[in-house]
Amino acid sequence: MQCLPKKSFSSKDEVLTFLGKESSRLVGIPAMEFKEQLLKREEQGSIEIAPGILLPHFESPSFTQSKVLLLSLNPEVKGWNSEINNVKLVIVILLKAEEERPVKQEIAAFTRKLADDKYLDELMKLGNEYNN
Repeated sequence: MQCLPKKSFSSKDEVLTFLGKESSRLVGIPAMEFKEQLLKREEQGSIEIAPGILLPHFESPSFTQSKVLLLSLNPEVKGWNSEINNVKLVIVILLKAEEERPVKQEIAAFTRKLADDKYLDELMKLGNEYNN
């Protein structure tokens, strides 16, 4: 898991643009493709896993490696979309197509932990500590 540097964002678009640039740098996907894929994923269903916590994720052959990115938002982004407000944490899972089994298992174990509110609180603290 990689904690991204703290920045101030005023909109969903600013967050996605930043995540696109970071993803391009970290896993080699073009920033525009990243943004398009995340928006497409969001159209398929809600990416909010708890109030104010988002889990956008997708798989792509464009990735040079799989990554989990953690972006703590302070101040929170008020209006993400018509259903999601006050976003304070974005956890992005970028899965390389045809990833090796051990990596897939590690990511699956991580996603199972996200069902635990205490674990989500720890991630929030981790993101805030990294960014202070």
